[in-house]
Amino acid sequence: MDIEKLISIKPKRDEVKETPQIREWLDRFREEREFDGIKKTTLRNDITRLRVFLSFVFLEIEKTPEITNNGDFVKFFNYLEKERKLQRNTLDKYFKLLKVFYRLMRLKNFSQFEEESKERKRYSKFEIKHYDSINADLINQVLQKIIKSSSRTKLRDAVHIRFLWDTGARLSESLNITYGDCDFNEGLFKLRDTKGSEERMVTCSGDTLEALKHYCRFNVLQGPEDTIFQTNKGGRIVKVGWIGQVFKSTIDELKQEGKIPKNKRIVVHSLRHGRAVDLLDQGIPIEIVKEYLGHKSIETTLFYAHSKERQQKMIKDIKKML
Repeated sequence: MDIEKLISIKPKRDEVKETPQIREWLDRFREEREFDGIKKTTLRNDITRLRVFLSFVFLEIEKTPEITNNGDFVKFFNYLEKERKLQRNTLDKYFKLLKVFYRLMRLKNFSQFEEESKERKRYSKFEIKHYDSINADLINQVLQKIIKSSSRTKLRDAVHIRFLWDTGARLSESLNITYGDCDFNEGLFKLRDTKGSEERMVTCSGDTLEALKHYCRFNVLQGPEDTIFQTNKGGRIVKVGWIGQVFKSTIDELKQEGKIPKNKRIVVHSLRHGRAVDLLDQGIPIEIVKEYLGHKSIETTLFYAHSKERQQKMIKDIKKML
């Protein structure tokens, strides 16, 4: 743990102001996105970020969205990075948001900045390129360390991580699974409220299913609408980042023990990454892997097909044949 970083006083971000003009643009954007059927959580996050942009446009550079130019967008992203101290992955989210905003508002003045950013590779697929995948051996080390910990939620956390590994589900998807979504006899689980807004089915191994059923026996609430991963008092796990914190601290311990190279970036999303690579390694057709993981585009699945882990395995297999 970096104590110096932890105890340092972090600069406060300026409060984002909202004028009648800003509210008007936010309302227009909200109506368009609601018409598209966007998830409420996604829309809420988009509105928060858009408010920051509109406040900058109206109050900092005293313009309107219709007349912003390439230089203004450069100033805005410099402001996000230098003044608001945002990370690269968050800047990527702002970039994607502004692409959608200007398209929905029927404005074309973001296109030049968008094209230039593509040419200079500023904000391209940052998220999935930045994670290393994980394999079954490392998963076992993580699970064993959690189970041996003194945490009151160690059973739930270990089962949750094993479930994420088997199913390849997104963390947000697993947190929304209710008893009504589960077929504990067949080991099938319906994922609703997904990123792609389409329901899909996932499954798990027999061992994971038995562990899940054992854990669920201790849940306070077990009605059809109650989530299977819940707090000790029976409520939903509101903090989506909880399991990420547990996973990260365990990975950090393994790094300190020299069991994982310190330059590896392994996060909860690595479970989903690892499941994709594992399915492809076992010869599952890429079209089926795409549907199972809920990818909108085959290009996303192709990223895993061409991952460095598969390339390294391919080279080893070819070497054995020579």
